Amino acid sequence: MNVLLAEADVSYEKLYDLDEINDDFAKTDAVLIVGANDVVNPAARDPQSVIAGMPILDVDKARRVIVMKRSLSPGFAGIDNDLFYSDKTLMFFGDAK
Repeated sequence: MNVLLAEADVSYEKLYDLDEINDDFAKTDAVLIVGANDVVNPAARDPQSVIAGMPILDVDKARRVIVMKRSLSPGFAGIDNDLFYSDKTLMFFGDAK
C-alpha cells in the first residue's frame, strides 16, 4: 500500500494510523471508500469469521458510507462484505478514476 501511495504522491503527513483514526468514524457524517474490501469488512469483529481479529477501519460506524468499487466481488479473503449491503451504504460501481 505504501508503494501505491508514494506513486500517487500522497504525503505521509496526510496519513493516519488505524489506531489514531478508528474512534473518529463514529462521529463522522460520511466516509468515502475507493476500492477497499477486507480492510473495511465488519466481519473481522465476528470470532467465527475467517478474518476474525484482522485490523479493520471502523467505517461502518459512520452515519453514511460511500463505496466506489468495480463490483461486489469478494476481496483477498474470499468472503462477502456485509458493509456493502448495509442500508447506510451507497455503492457506486465502475472505475473510480
